[in-house]
Amino acid sequence: MLLAIDARNRSIYLGFRSGEKWLARKRIAASSPARSADEYALLMSAFAREITGVAEGVSSVIDTAWMSSVVPSLTRNLRDAVESAFGVPCSVVGPGVRTGVRLRTDIPSEVGSDLVCAAVAAADIAARAAVVVHFDAAIAFSALGKTGDFLGAAIAPGFYTGIESLRSSAALLPEVALAQSFAGDIGAAIGKSTAQSVRAGIFLGYAGLVERIVRTQIDELVASGEAGAPGDVAILGSGGEEGRAIFSELRVGQFVPDLVLEGIARIASRAEHG
Repeated sequence: MLLAIDARNRSIYLGFRSGEKWLARKRIAASSPARSADEYALLMSAFAREITGVAEGVSSVIDTAWMSSVVPSLTRNLRDAVESAFGVPCSVVGPGVRTGVRLRTDIPSEVGSDLVCAAVAAADIAARAAVVVHFDAAIAFSALGKTGDFLGAAIAPGFYTGIESLRSSAALLPEVALAQSFAGDIGAAIGKSTAQSVRAGIFLGYAGLVERIVRTQIDELVASGEAGAPGDVAILGSGGEEGRAIFSELRVGQFVPDLVLEGIARIASRAEHG
């Protein structure tokens, strides 16, 4: 069984995969200060027991582990946790790892492993030029060429990053529940209360940001010859429920919540089969 780990600033996502099937995907909220390796090992072991039904001896359940991490302070603890819980080394996606995606940027080493993994999965899914929108602490817009090459990206503050900045900078604005926005019911753009105003501004503002950057990247892909026409470019979204709600405003494309985990699985398979 493969254990795929996507370590991010806000959350750590774990995927347990047997063959071509995900058995389960779990989320661990990132904490400050970070948990110790022993704590992560206990959580991973508990998840493995829950998934497999094995009461004891889960150390033999995982035979391969791969990780994408954009949080250097977490990487070592998570690697140690995997080895402690399952007795296998955890490979980390980074320079020197064969991913199958060529990075056509000025400084390839600057491209985050999360963007690389998402590009690997998106290239397989789309099989043509694509724009990938990933929602997390930052919103990353990756442009892929017609052969799956990673051409570059745009990065904007994430949904919750923007909300936290607004709250910290505007003391009189109240805490606003945004759950109903995720269901697509944000009401009018002209809010009749502070809560409605914040909800409309945040949700519609981010929807507009996403639409504009996606449209501009598609235009640039066409202009560079990577796509024949705008309709030839696939659009993929990934991330949490806020991402799904904002992405749905585009009314085109495909939303794949765990695109990074999908990419990690493909990289692990390539490493195993040479």
